[in-house]
Amino acid sequence: MKRVSDVQAKKSVRKANPDRQYGNKDGDALAHFATCSGKLMDLLAQYIEDEMKVEPKGGAGCRVQKKDVSDAYGRMYVAIREFMDGEKE
Repeated sequence: MKRVSDVQAKKSVRKANPDRQYGNKDGDALAHFATCSGKLMDLLAQYIEDEMKVEPKGGAGCRVQKKDVSDAYGRMYVAIREFMDGEKE
């Protein structure tokens, strides 16, 4: 399921490199990028959920707060950057 719009996907790829072209030879690469981006978003949401200490509707501490999102994103970002940097070696 696509969670990222084509417009948002295009903005993202243009930010990475405004001169890069995305083809349609084996299917719409930009639409596939949007779908994959949505899957990464789902993965982050699941990671946040897995890291929550209190069950939903379990009282104090059961709501996801901005800090929970920031912490999970930070850990995921570092892991992805380390992977990307390792690929360059």
